[in-house]
Amino acid sequence: MKRSFLFLLSITILIPTFALALDTSTRKVSPVMTWGTGDLATFDAEWLHFKCVEGMNPQLMGDVLIDAGRDMVALNSILTVATDLRRTFPGSRDEFRDMKARGERAAKVTGPDLSLWYDMRVAGGPAVLASVINDLNALAEIEIAHPAPICEPAAIIGGALPLPAPDFSGQQDYLYATPVGLDAPAAWATPGGRGAAMKFIDVELGWVLGHEEFNPATHFYQGGAAMDPGYYDHGTAVMGEVVGMDNGSGITGFAEDAQWGVVAITESEWPNVPHYFQEAVDNLNAGDVWLIELQMYPSGFGATPMEWLQVNYDVIWTGCWAEGVVCIEAGANGSQNLDAPAWNGVFDRTLRDSGAIMVGAGTPTGRVAEYFTNYGSRMDAHAWGSSIVTTGYGD
Repeated sequence: MKRSFLFLLSITILIPTFALALDTSTRKVSPVMTWGTGDLATFDAEWLHFKCVEGMNPQLMGDVLIDAGRDMVALNSILTVATDLRRTFPGSRDEFRDMKARGERAAKVTGPDLSLWYDMRVAGGPAVLASVINDLNALAEIEIAHPAPICEPAAIIGGALPLPAPDFSGQQDYLYATPVGLDAPAAWATPGGRGAAMKFIDVELGWVLGHEEFNPATHFYQGGAAMDPGYYDHGTAVMGEVVGMDNGSGITGFAEDAQWGVVAITESEWPNVPHYFQEAVDNLNAGDVWLIELQMYPSGFGATPMEWLQVNYDVIWTGCWAEGVVCIEAGANGSQNLDAPAWNGVFDRTLRDSGAIMVGAGTPTGRVAEYFTNYGSRMDAHAWGSSIVTTGYGD
């Protein structure tokens, strides 16, 4: 499934503030459902994620989990079918719990202990996978279990221009006056307004990292898996919007002075999506920015923001609230109202607030939603979703 649309994501940051009383009850998690084989069409056929309830102290010993003083027989009986079992986020449990505590002080809600997440591989196909997920969700020791998502960016394959490119900056109307554009010159006129002293990481599937518009001197990180050439255009286009150099040729980005990096995910490594999200956060500091340019497809829904799935939400929440790292998240191209009852409130910020700045797509002619964008109160900002002049995509 490919979508030939591109989100224009401004790095103009709108930090939401909320005054919430600490809720020590069970966190609102997603998705809460009984899984069937038909629900797994857009998920990995073997891998699932599960999380133990807050307050547990499980230790992975070979292919079983032990927790002193707790009966783990039922859980370990289910785990016998695993062909692979591992912690989702390797690292210090004490450090993860410190992050949880710091996030709770900032967000005033119960947060996740990322050390409680596990990845599990199951042979036998969708029917077996669905059964294992449902069995796990029936246990008191499990907060939530769900499959690993198949996600995507948009992609169009095109040709290339000779170097150096002509100057296309005059066609970048999205940079300029509101309400049509985003008024980048107003940001540029302020100290640091082009991203100086900041770091930015794009998380998706591929880029032309040696593009003439990308300054190699400010490239600080390349991580993740092997990049997928089939998605180079999309990643290159996004990166150009942010860090394209103002050098008299090609295009100009919003924040050319920012240090830039990438974390790549390949189709063969979908189960590692949350691990790569954490890799991006680990390589940024408070006030730096990472961008999720991915979307997924829950059963019965169109393209959906990645935080719908709890393991992704927990990484975003911890980065935002505990570490102060700004997350920009694509609102996805699903033509859906995220306030609709069918979502069970998972995009209601009063119930479940990851802290991410979620961006929808607007038309180039003003404050009107593109027909393909998701929309609703969860969206914090919007910017152009079409007619964008940037790097990548042929000419």
